[in-house]
Amino acid sequence: MRVFVRVTFLSGVPISLLGRSMGEKGMCPRCGRPISWYETRKIGNREYVYAAHYQKGKRGKRDLCYLGPTDGYVLVTATHRREGLVLKGLNDPDRVLEYFGILLKRVLSDERLKGEARRRFGMLLKDLSQ
Repeated sequence: MRVFVRVTFLSGVPISLLGRSMGEKGMCPRCGRPISWYETRKIGNREYVYAAHYQKGKRGKRDLCYLGPTDGYVLVTATHRREGLVLKGLNDPDRVLEYFGILLKRVLSDERLKGEARRRFGMLLKDLSQ
């Protein structure tokens, strides 16, 4: 198996995968530490994103946190096809809003989802508006 690693250092170049510019030192959504750089690894025909962190006091040492595939999870998405969801990794900061929007449209448009599901979504929207 051949693995291709593309390292992207913080240089001010936009990184579309993460929805922020590389000049912004973001916090890792997995461990909460500052991100030193991002690595994209290609395995087969898929690409995966990792956040790299320098280890304090250990010159040249780094830790990697897996953030997910660049184009969504294949197997989990297949099991959520009915809902219209494409499940994504931690590298997409807007994924939760996208999921919520898709599910809200489904609840509002599906007559079979009356009652409990609509009531629970209503409570969530009420909490958001406060």
